[in-house]
Amino acid sequence: MQGHQGQVVIRLPAEILPACVTLRHVDPELTPAGFSSSAPGEFAVFGLDVDSEEEVPLGSFSFNVRKAPLQTFLLENNHSRAFRYIKVLVKSNWGHPEYTCIYRVQVHGKVVEKMAV
Repeated sequence: MQGHQGQVVIRLPAEILPACVTLRHVDPELTPAGFSSSAPGEFAVFGLDVDSEEEVPLGSFSFNVRKAPLQTFLLENNHSRAFRYIKVLVKSNWGHPEYTCIYRVQVHGKVVEKMAV
């Protein structure tokens, strides 16, 4: 993403009750400096209802670049809604002024079966 902020919207293959998200960034040991300032820092996750254009907050988190390159974050499950779209909003990175990198985003949860009408 250009800059130190950005967002990505993920269309899931089915509606799910989201439980957690996993973010992956490059392993610091693979970078020349042993540190990656382009890693996301503060970020938030939302469930999107495309019909009503509502964004349901699912949690705010911090990706710690000094920890493992693969980090899982437990979503706030005080909702019982399933979503087909998940938005990850990166609020800051670890200092890179030109871009922010996310290598992988995984959404974990339970598939919700649609009832026939």
